[in-house]
Amino acid sequence: MTELSPILMRVTATAVAIGCAITMPDIAQGQNKNVQPKAPPAASLIQKLRNFLGLNPPVAVGGSRSDNEKFVCLVSPWPGTPIGVSTPVLMALGPLNEIRIEKGDQVLWQQRASSTKAIEGVIPWPLKPLEPEEEFTLKIRPQGAAGGDFAIYSMRVSSKVTLEKNHELIRALGKSPQKWINHIATIKPEEEKLVSQIITSNEAPSELQKILMCSK
Repeated sequence: MTELSPILMRVTATAVAIGCAITMPDIAQGQNKNVQPKAPPAASLIQKLRNFLGLNPPVAVGGSRSDNEKFVCLVSPWPGTPIGVSTPVLMALGPLNEIRIEKGDQVLWQQRASSTKAIEGVIPWPLKPLEPEEEFTLKIRPQGAAGGDFAIYSMRVSSKVTLEKNHELIRALGKSPQKWINHIATIKPEEEKLVSQIITSNEAPSELQKILMCSK
């Protein structure tokens, strides 16, 4: 077997080293291709969402006096539109003393604040999944309101076709915040109701739910 000359050996070693230097980052990059960065929604997308959602004025608590008037800002389920998912989260901005779900004269579920801690943040849907066209009343009492003073919201669930369509979309989007952000960025103005329906799902990322707010 012919031996390589010292010069050829050095050229070969250099070529191998260059090849490794090029190949190794490519391999590392390939291993990270499926890792999606947890990017927050862009300012333009936040504004688009708020334009789609429209006005959501706070609701005055019944029985409040003008010198000590209390308001509730409900953001999930989104007021004024049919509920588009069978398990929406419950969320109102600010500390609460009590929240109830009623149907007729029957209290289906309620939660009260303790003597030391108010109700705050997102509450997962506490009952069995909602049925199409179902109606119920949501009553919310903010911190500082009297025992019988509530903001009252009449809620209605969307049709079976809408619930199924939204369920399939939510399942396709999965748990990835970036997938949700990318999808909502493509929503057209005529699909604006879809935003308020899917963003209040149990499966929606908290990054998007934090965008929900009331108009002053």
